[in-house]
Amino acid sequence: MTDPTLSVIIVTWNDWPKLQVCLNSIFNSELPPTEVVVIDNASVDGTRERIRERFPATRVCRNESNIGHTRAVNLGFSLARGEFILVLDSDTELTGDTVHRLLAFLRARPDVALLAPRTFNTDGTVQESARGFPGVMSGLFGRQSALTRLFPNNPFSRRYLARDFLRASEPFQVGQVGGACMFFRRKLLDEVGAWDERYFGYWVDTDWCRGLAVRGKTVYCLPDAHITHHEGNRRGNRKTASRIWMFHYGAYQYYTKWHTAGYCDPRSLLAFAALSTRSLLKTAMNNLTVPTAARAQSESKPRQQGEVRQAEYRGTRP
Repeated sequence: MTDPTLSVIIVTWNDWPKLQVCLNSIFNSELPPTEVVVIDNASVDGTRERIRERFPATRVCRNESNIGHTRAVNLGFSLARGEFILVLDSDTELTGDTVHRLLAFLRARPDVALLAPRTFNTDGTVQESARGFPGVMSGLFGRQSALTRLFPNNPFSRRYLARDFLRASEPFQVGQVGGACMFFRRKLLDEVGAWDERYFGYWVDTDWCRGLAVRGKTVYCLPDAHITHHEGNRRGNRKTASRIWMFHYGAYQYYTKWHTAGYCDPRSLLAFAALSTRSLLKTAMNNLTVPTAARAQSESKPRQQGEVRQAEYRGTRP
């Protein structure tokens, strides 16, 4: 059997409505010879049966338990046969020629190791997932932080979130891209290894990009290729305490791995205390929110200064 040009890897867990949208967008796209591999982390919503009925060309690997996003992606890597790999979250939606554009760019640029399209939120605003590496101030001036919303043009957010490139129409280099959509040559896994399974899910994409940078690999965003990420973790959605904790613990793991001498380093201990406190505060604040009202307010909010929406985006294809 001839190996496909592309392997698409999607991890899912009880997310059939969004996964169906994602798969529809894939099979309605311009594709080279492609295999689609779905790793199902023991869903109980009939995901496997529905895929087999509606998308019979899809290869489904169902785990007996939820092994976490990172381990599931690595399982997908081990099954992939394509020359190129596209990692997608189950809540993403491709536009028709996104894959074609990503593939053409990587074939023309052997110096680029990892590529991502411009990612948009459901409301059409740019999702700032192509950005720099986090620093000490990133917790205060991150993508969803209150200070970034209040002061969108502050220098910390502009640098970390690569806001000088929000209206870019040409490919640009960044430190990291989000794991919701990553495109690369399969041989990159032989060169740098798979994802670090000490992360359950959060921050593993940042960690992998940091490893690429250490090895001299380059990461790019291609703004004339578009996807929509219907992010379940977006601001305004109520989150479980375990999800909030996993996010902060992942940040602690990342900081300890790349910025300290290990878990006994005083800097690591201080980070653990600070991030644990922040996690508790976030959980308490989250429990006071009303999801429906918050979501309605978020969707009807006035445009922030400098906010870019997909309809006016300069990177739109000619």
